Amino acid sequence: MRSSGILMHITSLPSSSGVGTLAEADKFIEFLREARQEYWQILPITPTDFVNSPYASPSAFAGNTLVIDAEELCREGLVSPETLSESKHARGNDYGYAISHKDIILREAFARFIKNDPPADYNEFCEHNKFWLRDYALFCAVKKHFDGKSWLEWDDEDIRMRKPEALDKYAQLLSDEVDYVVFCQYIFDKQWKTFRNKLRSAGIKLIGDIPIYVAYDSADVWAHPELFDLTADRRPNWVAGVPPDYFSEDGQLWGNPLYDWDAMKKQNFDWWTRRVGKCGELFDVLRIDHFRAFDSYYAVKYGEKTARKGHWIKGIGYDFLRHIQTTFPDLTIIAEDLGDIPDSVLELRDRCGLAGMKIVQFGCDGNPSNPFLPANFNEHCVAYLGTHDNDTTVGWWQSLEEWQQSKALEITGLKDGEHIARDLIKLLAESKAELVIYSMQDIVEADTASRMNIPGTLGCWKYMAKRGDLSLKNAKWLRALTVATERTEG
Repeated sequence: MRSSGILMHITSLPSSSGVGTLAEADKFIEFLREARQEYWQILPITPTDFVNSPYASPSAFAGNTLVIDAEELCREGLVSPETLSESKHARGNDYGYAISHKDIILREAFARFIKNDPPADYNEFCEHNKFWLRDYALFCAVKKHFDGKSWLEWDDEDIRMRKPEALDKYAQLLSDEVDYVVFCQYIFDKQWKTFRNKLRSAGIKLIGDIPIYVAYDSADVWAHPELFDLTADRRPNWVAGVPPDYFSEDGQLWGNPLYDWDAMKKQNFDWWTRRVGKCGELFDVLRIDHFRAFDSYYAVKYGEKTARKGHWIKGIGYDFLRHIQTTFPDLTIIAEDLGDIPDSVLELRDRCGLAGMKIVQFGCDGNPSNPFLPANFNEHCVAYLGTHDNDTTVGWWQSLEEWQQSKALEITGLKDGEHIARDLIKLLAESKAELVIYSMQDIVEADTASRMNIPGTLGCWKYMAKRGDLSLKNAKWLRALTVATERTEG
């Protein structure tokens, strides 16, 4: 059955806490229900890096504790009303404010939590997540001990190289901080389960995002260096990126270390299997970012300043993906297959039976055969006007030359661009695509100021919806469209 949903990261929910949190999720769930939407798509929910990107996390397994609902902690008696009140004075998106005040809240909650014996579900959480949890907690504690330096620059070579005696030494020295990090992950996990139950009750499926790579400065690379392409002193040999393309003339130098797929295979892809399994606990549907790297991936020598100089390497391919599908048969996977994609990637996607992605903004060039034009969509795809990496549709439209706008109007059959976002949303809804996802920015016809990310630049990830965006009027407009285009049962 054809269906639809909304792309809206949790940190973008309207909030006075600096970033959106699970405290604001109920209002958005109600908006989705009122609008008859069946899917909520978010970005990676792992911790963000120093520029607040969710695509370069210090952990492939941990949850982003910034989204923890402080109000729930207050209701449980772990946080005082006064502390809660002091954390709600941010104006719009302010990661610095959110990080500072959430730490205050969680440390107060931890101090009260440890006064009593831990509940049974705490011990169950620790046991269930033992593969990654203690390594991550120790990584965070040691990183804090060394003033936030990358693990490559830690002052003690023994802990950097994970000598057993050093691991024991710092686990004891920093035991309180390690326990605090574990507690924060326990709270995230507990609240996320409640959040998922609310979504199930509302009949809404959650689409999550998994970046293909992990950050070099991460607990994963530090704890499992044998699974990555590193030198003897654990520096990257080659790093990930993409060559010059639509988004950047220098390409994108992501800097992530590349996997040692031979080592992964010898372990029966255990690390990756556990990673996908964790995502299966968090989401109903998993979007694999940069899917093409399973077919072929771009390698740039470590130390290069841009991604101009690099080469393609054959990826792990079908056997790995089939292993994942066999292990997790109930997990639906979406392949992000955008960019300069060779036929071999599409063949791999189709062999695995995965839905690819269509972006309407890429289809308005005047070519009637463009596969991104809604009239040309196949059924087995997930379609968008734009992703988190694109401008809002209004911003994109305003950036076009007049002749480009004329071409776009002609090819789509629209009369004018006065309400370009909503008019294209209508075409998207009317398409054959099994699933269409609208960004919240396009539903409310927001301009470039509401763009989520500009690839290859800093200062992004700041979009926060306005409270009025979740109005009954907007929900009713989307509901009427959803019913008219038969993307809901009622």
